[in-house]
Amino acid sequence: MMAMSSSPRILVIGYCYPPTVSPEGVVTAKLLRNLPDCRVDVLSLENGLVSTALDCSMGRYAEEINGSVYRVSGLKLLQEICRFSRLPFRPDRWLLLNHAVLRKADKLILEGHYDCLVTRSQYHSAHLVGLSLKKRYPDLPWVACFSDPWSNADHQADIPFFSSWSKRQEMKVLDVADHLVFPTEGMRKHFNVHQTSLDRKSTVVPHSYDPALYEKFRAHKEPDHNNLTLRLFGSFYGTRTPDVLFSAIDQLKMDDGQNLTLEIYGPWYQSYESLTHRFPETSLKRVKYEGQLPHIEALSKMQEADLLVLVDAPGVGKSIYLPSKLVDYIGSGQPVLALSREGVITTVVNKLGGMVADPSDVSAVSDALKKWVAYRKAPSTKNIRLLEEYQSTNVGAKFRSMIDELL
Repeated sequence: MMAMSSSPRILVIGYCYPPTVSPEGVVTAKLLRNLPDCRVDVLSLENGLVSTALDCSMGRYAEEINGSVYRVSGLKLLQEICRFSRLPFRPDRWLLLNHAVLRKADKLILEGHYDCLVTRSQYHSAHLVGLSLKKRYPDLPWVACFSDPWSNADHQADIPFFSSWSKRQEMKVLDVADHLVFPTEGMRKHFNVHQTSLDRKSTVVPHSYDPALYEKFRAHKEPDHNNLTLRLFGSFYGTRTPDVLFSAIDQLKMDDGQNLTLEIYGPWYQSYESLTHRFPETSLKRVKYEGQLPHIEALSKMQEADLLVLVDAPGVGKSIYLPSKLVDYIGSGQPVLALSREGVITTVVNKLGGMVADPSDVSAVSDALKKWVAYRKAPSTKNIRLLEEYQSTNVGAKFRSMIDELL
């Protein structure tokens, strides 16, 4: 390693990076594109491995960092094994490609004279590469960034041996990493429960939106109180489903002459099979699945919606998650309805002047929709402080400040 310059050189290892379609990839690209005065190289998996869906426009955006993007594929046999999404490996199946990534990272570090190493999850197996590199290069400062829980996640089944082994690796990463980054205070507390005193070496850095990705000049649209367009973006899995929302729309009473359309964008989900029969085109209330859009097109669709809808999973206790799409919604400037239990999401949406409802209560969701249809509830004020908190240049500057303090 060279002595640190005023523009430090950083190696970032993460298994989701555009054009791979992944919320984590988009979050990472927005952060790295807006890190001031840094040279940033990214080491990721080959396009098409983590997801066969690619977003070329975001790929171009992500590659315009101040540095280079390197890709690793690994052995063909391991690639084929990794394609089985339900493998019991913990923390994730990409663990099988860690050796190839480690070999490439080792070469880059020997040649690149980096000032700092950053690992990002999802997927958590990338942190195990960081753990190995820290053993080889103990003087290289290492930052581990977590977007989601590792162990004890509410959507993850326990697997004998693999889960306990993964838990031990998590503890090692938390102990050995020089600094830790979490997107919310609740996420930091989740990890802190398993290993105390993480506050001393951790920072909360939220996801961000980049104004450069939105339509700067939208055609002026006169409000139409009779034809209402709601849009929902994202995927559903486990206990997080759109079924309560659909039932709430079923219950909603529309005035004569009013039409409501909910458009859903994202991966296919089983509940969509019944939409055509349940909400026919001739109905005053329509729900349509519109497929998956490239990220920049999705942002444009957000700006054109009358209301943006977010659905979180029901559960016990406060939610600790900050969905990246909520931050995208903030950047769009449009009103938001969040179906979420108390936590980060409800706090942010309330600050926006939006609406919240219990994701397990059909009547509460239907009442929220009824109020919005009646009053066309929009954000009461532009919360400038909130907009600035999640704006990409400010989030990038916060991350850069953390790097400076570490070095």
